[in-house]
Amino acid sequence: MDYIFDADVIHECSMQGIGKPKPEMFDAIADAWEDAYPGRIDRSQPWMYSIAGGAMIQMKLYFASSMEYLMIWGTPIGSEGHSGRHAVGFWDTVIDGEMHYFGEGQFEKRVYTPGSRVWVGPGQARAMNFTNGVWATEYMRGPIMLSMPFGLADEVLSTLDFATAGQTVGMYMDLLGKAWSQPLPNGDASRNPLRKLAATSLGLMAPLVNRVFATNPPDDAIPPGPAARPPKILPGRLAKPHIVEPRRGAAGE
Repeated sequence: MDYIFDADVIHECSMQGIGKPKPEMFDAIADAWEDAYPGRIDRSQPWMYSIAGGAMIQMKLYFASSMEYLMIWGTPIGSEGHSGRHAVGFWDTVIDGEMHYFGEGQFEKRVYTPGSRVWVGPGQARAMNFTNGVWATEYMRGPIMLSMPFGLADEVLSTLDFATAGQTVGMYMDLLGKAWSQPLPNGDASRNPLRKLAATSLGLMAPLVNRVFATNPPDDAIPPGPAARPPKILPGRLAKPHIVEPRRGAAGE
């Protein structure tokens, strides 16, 4: 099967961002991807949470089809969890921070720092720890649909973050529709009418899904507390607040 992206090219492009401040780091990498793959990179998608395998990060997808995706992901505060055991392969390049992995039968952690490459193949799994924060690029190749339950289960069943789950689906629909409207990996135009119809349908539905599950930007301002309620005034008390006096014990009677 033909694929659009080459993992080694993605890695070399990812190296262009190392050492730059954020978000200029991400822009430099996206620029390099666009130069390597003209017309394939979508920079319009928002940053959003991804909660899977117990780990919480944020991600920005730049391409997604039925068999490939390309993203930048990370967290500034660290996280840890299970990579999942997928039918796909993952190539990651660390661009900032540090992360630790280990697999079954490994008794020392694998330490990855900026410039390091990480490979988790089909049927494999890793324990992950992102220490005090890490940022990385990720290229995935394989049947993405089979990994969707892993990507949505924590959001739906654990954190009850239905907004993030809906946004994930909406964003994937948008990118999938765009990918299916592009030329095939070999550069030829698709002659499959069903592919064109699906691309058009996804392009129409994705904005509706994203609008339904849209959230407000984070607001860290502390809101003012509720106003104090006036004391309750009971009738027949000469308009004085009703205050219950403490009962006196036998010794004070």
